[in-house]
Amino acid sequence: YAKELQSLAYYKTLEKKLNDLANSGRFDPFSGGMRFLEPSALPERIQQGRSMWKKLIEDEKCGLLSDIEPETYAPHQQDLVEQLIVGLGWRVTAEHVGTSTRSLLVTSMDACGVKLVVSTCQEKSVERSLQEEEGEYYDHFDSRNIVRFYEAHQGREGVAVLGFELGNEQKGVDFGSEITRVFDQYKKLHPKLLVNDKILQYSDVRTKQKQRSGENGVTITQHLGTMKVFEVYAYYRDDEEGEVDKGTIIRFVERQGTYASQEGFGNPQGVLPGLVTVEHSFDGTSIPAYSDHWVSNVHNRTSFLKTLNDVLGFTPKVDFNAGVVAAGRAKIESTVTGNDAPLFSEVVDNGIRLPSSMDSSFLRNQTQVYLPINNALSEVGHVHGFLKEIGQGVQHLANRVENLVAFIERANNYRKITGRGFSFLKIPRSYYGHLDINRDLVSSLSPGMCESKDKAETERTAAKIFNSLVQNNLVTVTGIVDLDASSESISKCVSEFVADSVLVDKTTEAVLRARYFNMYSLLRENLDERSYIQIVRNQVLVDIQGHDILYQIFTSNILQAAPGEEAPFLEFIQRVCSQQTDSDGKRVPIKPGCGGFGIRNFLTLFLSIEVSKAMNELEDALSKANAAQADYAKAKVDLFTRQLNESNPVLTDISDAMTKEAEVLEEIEKLKVSSTNSQKIQSLELVAKEMNNKKLQGNMRLQQISSQFSAKFMSLEEDYRTLIR
Repeated sequence: YAKELQSLAYYKTLEKKLNDLANSGRFDPFSGGMRFLEPSALPERIQQGRSMWKKLIEDEKCGLLSDIEPETYAPHQQDLVEQLIVGLGWRVTAEHVGTSTRSLLVTSMDACGVKLVVSTCQEKSVERSLQEEEGEYYDHFDSRNIVRFYEAHQGREGVAVLGFELGNEQKGVDFGSEITRVFDQYKKLHPKLLVNDKILQYSDVRTKQKQRSGENGVTITQHLGTMKVFEVYAYYRDDEEGEVDKGTIIRFVERQGTYASQEGFGNPQGVLPGLVTVEHSFDGTSIPAYSDHWVSNVHNRTSFLKTLNDVLGFTPKVDFNAGVVAAGRAKIESTVTGNDAPLFSEVVDNGIRLPSSMDSSFLRNQTQVYLPINNALSEVGHVHGFLKEIGQGVQHLANRVENLVAFIERANNYRKITGRGFSFLKIPRSYYGHLDINRDLVSSLSPGMCESKDKAETERTAAKIFNSLVQNNLVTVTGIVDLDASSESISKCVSEFVADSVLVDKTTEAVLRARYFNMYSLLRENLDERSYIQIVRNQVLVDIQGHDILYQIFTSNILQAAPGEEAPFLEFIQRVCSQQTDSDGKRVPIKPGCGGFGIRNFLTLFLSIEVSKAMNELEDALSKANAAQADYAKAKVDLFTRQLNESNPVLTDISDAMTKEAEVLEEIEKLKVSSTNSQKIQSLELVAKEMNNKKLQGNMRLQQISSQFSAKFMSLEEDYRTLIR
């Protein structure tokens, strides 16, 4: 729900100008125009796009659009529909204008992908006065829903409704039986959560008069489609014995016939009855997105988990224990719950074809539902602030794409060209890697140094090289290597102190790799240098679970009225699923949600939210020439970054242990079914126990790191309060 929407004419004019821009020259990394550009050529290409965009705005005759300087971009007070259109290349594909509300359907370029309905209350008009007396025909478009949401969320905009489709494709199962089953479970176990006491039904019924010669006309009635809908409140205020939180809604639908999902965009009624198609055209510069998971911030995590288990059979998949997820003094708990979707395979010509993670059939499959749920353990930090300022609700929506790096580079390019769209959470460069004198320089020099030169001499040479790199602005004093540093410039610094050309090349390579060393240690030669640099430049998070890779990025807040206010955000991910074979050489089916949720990235997200806030505080303090506040904000950024750096290797150990434990437990289950080899099972059980102990030890180490940095932040805050008194 949003406080305001622009006219449909405004959005359509914006879409047309963006289509014109795309036709003038590609400014995205995957449609051709920028795919083969060197990184150093990117700024010039973006500037070309900026000039073209300004010309297109100047030529706009209706005066609906105005040019915005990209340098003035700020994530607050943005129009979400405009952000989706510009930043992601999505389009408004349908509209509903009711008696008291107006709604727009915004979709990615695949009709089976993400669908967002953005609704607002509209001013009353004379033309609608008679209709208003009769009320809103469609319950889901009633203005009372928006009013109720704002009352429960301190008047804040936000994600109000999560919609899920139910259905049973088994032969002989009646339409509507699945939605009736879920409704009955709510009515039996959680009746207070029901918004209405019945399932609503919308039908597509059409009649026509058929005139026969010499006879009276015959009326023929056809039932072409049906949609059944019911809604529930998502959360209790505390637990099921208490009151209901009337903010966030979960909507269940079951549909058939003309309401069912179809290829193309001619069926917005299948999203919500009452939506009417509007003309739209995609410009070819965006890629489709598909729903992956939805995250809630709540007061009582276990209460919501119990409700979902009672009515849907959802079970916990991942638990982030108390103290594991922490940033400074902020601590949370989190559990990922969901259904048990089957392993993904596809029957082709009487055989089984197991698709790769890039197959559209796998990418588009949204049968696996994940609902991560957070609660705060401290009275500081993002989750606590969200609950205090807004109340319980959806923290973010996560969407899956085929090529995340290209997807985000497009969003960044278009923001720099148009001054519109999305910005993203700021990730410290040290997350990706930094130049370490011993690891990178000394180790590169040691094997080839003359025997007469001892270790101390090698270390002195390495220190001289590091200082030279710093003096030439190729490396910061903290070891962050310039992303655009050339091998020639680095080699020049190294060769000042090293004569051997082989050592010069080896050391130069180590310096360049330090830009993404942490990523390289995870992915090794699976990516080339250009891909690594794109990941770092666009601040994409990377994690590995087993043999699967997970790429993630998070937008800055959306629907945010003022800087510093808590608000929801969007997440975009790419799941790269491994293609493994069993002992017989057959490909193993792909698990839904391959790549998991990345414990490493989960903590990084939490830390990055706090780092981004501190960075914004630093920028604000510098703009106001407030030296004390600037020093305080910089100290917070440094502490958060250090906590991230110290936590990373521990997170790697935990992730590896979790993966190995899961693999061993899966093997044990198979052996119990197919084998009587008890000795083998016992041996594997010992391995599983060892991995569980490693995981617990890692959790304890993270809790220790958390406590250490919590104390450091408390000391920093006390020092700052003393200073400003």
